[in-house]
Amino acid sequence: MTKDWRFSDDNTICNFRTVGLLVRGNKLLVQRDIDGSEYALPGGHVQIGETAEAALIREYKEETGADIICHRLIWVEEAFWNWAGKNGHTLAFHYLISLQDDAAIPDSGSTPQKDNSNVVLEWVTFDQLTDITIYPRFVKDKIHCIADGVEHFVSHE
Repeated sequence: MTKDWRFSDDNTICNFRTVGLLVRGNKLLVQRDIDGSEYALPGGHVQIGETAEAALIREYKEETGADIICHRLIWVEEAFWNWAGKNGHTLAFHYLISLQDDAAIPDSGSTPQKDNSNVVLEWVTFDQLTDITIYPRFVKDKIHCIADGVEHFVSHE
């Protein structure tokens, strides 16, 4: 049995996530709860004994049905947040990715995730990012100027 790299107690939640930045032209693939208004980048939890890159390939396949290529690590994020009275701490590795077959994810409309029909995937333009709530927040600025090396961010959401 595989287990996610995640633990919690009465006061804290800690986890390790891997995230894919999928760009097509001037659009970014994002996800949100079907009735929600907050967006995030697709990805998921790394399992114990799994690399972050392998986890992202697995998560994308589970969520979208698509096979991806991880080009490179671009951002490492330490995110501190609060949920239901618990202090959260997430370590997230963000990769620049592409699809092995661009037709695997349609260019328009909302597509339900394959493994969670309460979450939808959709493309938003870079300009639309200024008008929505997206996590991590720094993606609004950094999408326009992805550095050649890996950048480190500390977020307090």
